[in-house]
Amino acid sequence: MIGIVKKFDAQGFGIIDGADGSKVPFILSDVMNRQGLEPGQKVVFSVRRVKDKAFAQNVVLKRRSPKTP
Repeated sequence: MIGIVKKFDAQGFGIIDGADGSKVPFILSDVMNRQGLEPGQKVVFSVRRVKDKAFAQNVVLKRRSPKTP
């Protein structure tokens, strides 16, 4: 799934706005590249369900594709 980081605090908790309109919480341990994650960045992630609640996991910063001439 693709989304945008809505918030990420100093304690390591955050929310992703999913492309489908969902708000998906995540924690620092679910971020694959832990440096440089900031609000407004596009990310790719998978979703795990715990007691019918969705949580992001395997959160990775979405890289821009290089422009081809």
